[in-house]
Amino acid sequence: MKKRWLNILNFFVFLSITVFVVYLVFRGIPWLDFVNKLRNANYWYVFISGLSGLIAFYFRGIRWRLMLEPLGHKPPNKDMLNAVAVGYLANMAIPRFGEVVRCAALNKTNKVPVDQSFGTVITERLIDLIVLFILLFFVFIFKINFFGKFFAEKVFTPLGNKFADHGYLLIILGVIIVLGIFVFYLLYKKFPENKIIHWIKDKIWGMKNGFISILKMEKKWEFLSHTFMIWLFYFIMAYVVFFAIPQTKDLTPIDALFVLVAGSFGMVAPVQNGFGAYHWIVSLALMMYGLTKEDGLLFATLLHETQVLMVLLVGPVAGYLVFIRKRKSIANEKV
Repeated sequence: MKKRWLNILNFFVFLSITVFVVYLVFRGIPWLDFVNKLRNANYWYVFISGLSGLIAFYFRGIRWRLMLEPLGHKPPNKDMLNAVAVGYLANMAIPRFGEVVRCAALNKTNKVPVDQSFGTVITERLIDLIVLFILLFFVFIFKINFFGKFFAEKVFTPLGNKFADHGYLLIILGVIIVLGIFVFYLLYKKFPENKIIHWIKDKIWGMKNGFISILKMEKKWEFLSHTFMIWLFYFIMAYVVFFAIPQTKDLTPIDALFVLVAGSFGMVAPVQNGFGAYHWIVSLALMMYGLTKEDGLLFATLLHETQVLMVLLVGPVAGYLVFIRKRKSIANEKV
């Protein structure tokens, strides 16, 4: 019961932050004109964008399965896809909560230990971060003067200032983590049979196995191909929306790559599903091409809310399928 109330509190705290950020970003926008532009958009391209996002979901689920195979788990592809979809839906309630939820969903349907699957999820996110910085490098190479100015002024300098102002908090956090590991090691040596200590050790070991699963993976090239396909369809997802409105129809694939990378930084903000933060940074990126803030937000809204709608349509269905799958699993165990 206490955990439930804590989750409810977290939801409303992050919702309040999200609403405030969205208000700040859209403040001053002429809504009648904005809504009229939304109505006049070409939604065939928006539909293709949503479909591309759905295909990226598919490859993400299959890639995750490859990471679990070295740990001795081979869940059906449909269960992997349902878990990923449920995770994305959970992210709309509490930021990054979906990473835990999808692991829990897979545990309910296939008995995959949450600590192991969570280790693979963290590894997966680190790999996507590496891909993001590779794309960022290519963006710099193609138009270093144009794009470099944006990231220097709008991303790296603000982040650097934040670190300069609050960097001591990260240092304190690092010290606490190191001390925590050291204290746990001493307690484990002194009380190796303690149930709580033993449980924590099992969880840590499970996460460690999840981390190293990629090193044991036999299908590394297949893993890389799925990673490529994920980001290819992310790119298509962004590029086709350029043609949905006249303000962006003349932009190039490199420009779409720039928007994709910029928007990815907005998605990591501590707000539900990047609401507000994504729109803000994408609109800033497009304003560099001479678009108005309103038109930049128009594009960001079409792209972002298409994916939100897709999650709202697919997520509940996936959640229902996870529930049905769990019931069948329990029934089979009783037979």
